[in-house]
Amino acid sequence: MEAIFTGVNLVPIIGAVLLFVAVVLIVVGVGAMLADFDFMQRRLAGPRATMEAVPTSGTSRSILIEDSLLKRIDTLVTPKNLDELSRIRKRLVQAGYRMPAAVRVFYLAKGVLALGLAVIAALILPFVAGTLPLAIIALVIVSAMLLGYIMPSFWVERRAEYRRIDAELGFPDLLDMLLICIEAGNGLDQAARRVTREIKSVNAVLADELGVVNDELYAGKSRAAVFRDFAERLQVPDIRAFAAVLRQSDEFGVSIAETLRIYASELRDKRVMRAEEKANLMPIKLALGSIAFTIPPTMLIMGGPALIMIMRAFASVGS
Repeated sequence: MEAIFTGVNLVPIIGAVLLFVAVVLIVVGVGAMLADFDFMQRRLAGPRATMEAVPTSGTSRSILIEDSLLKRIDTLVTPKNLDELSRIRKRLVQAGYRMPAAVRVFYLAKGVLALGLAVIAALILPFVAGTLPLAIIALVIVSAMLLGYIMPSFWVERRAEYRRIDAELGFPDLLDMLLICIEAGNGLDQAARRVTREIKSVNAVLADELGVVNDELYAGKSRAAVFRDFAERLQVPDIRAFAAVLRQSDEFGVSIAETLRIYASELRDKRVMRAEEKANLMPIKLALGSIAFTIPPTMLIMGGPALIMIMRAFASVGS
């Protein structure tokens, strides 16, 4: 192993790896900041005009064309294990990808990115690091292939988590709007359709999921099963508890309006407590950040010259 690294200048390789990691972290950080900014802008904008009609023919036609193209490579990109297939499809639905070809696109993206990054690494590595042993070249190519393979999974997990956070923050507002519609004389089904149109400009995630709820209710699915699946797709504990409350309300004949009023009040209190908790943790986080990025450089600046002098003194004594 030592013979492989003998005579190899590792500085360009380490520099290239650190540069790549820095670029990835910057992209992820900027994406998270833009997502948070977009969410806050939508919440501050308030209710606007009702949702425009979306043509369904073009969407369905594009999905059918996509399916017809991907079916040719179905055996290559789709897993044969039914448990894994069900798990991936469920996670893609939680991330907002409901089209029939989502699983095929996901596995195709993993293969294309893995192969593409491996080819790019093989082409760029000789120009960046010069002549390298075959073992190091193979290690870098395999690392790039693994990185490309896990990138789609990272993207899906990140998108599902952002959707969960958006749904959790906007759910108290959704309950308030449902309560207003129900107290105005609408049933829960009519209130859900009305809220879907009104909440589109404030929280696109909840509007999208409520659209699925409306379709399932219109198709005749039971209300308890519909809202249970609604909570399962978003993975929010408050929504899961809301689904249980609705089921109990149907079973015991309790007024839905009274149930929504009490639960909405509790969720508003929870949201205030979460905000206070984050505000209370802010000084601790700032202090830890200041300690982590201030004390080590200060110690290095203060003790570095003395340490070098001590090492030189011991070296001269030994010689």
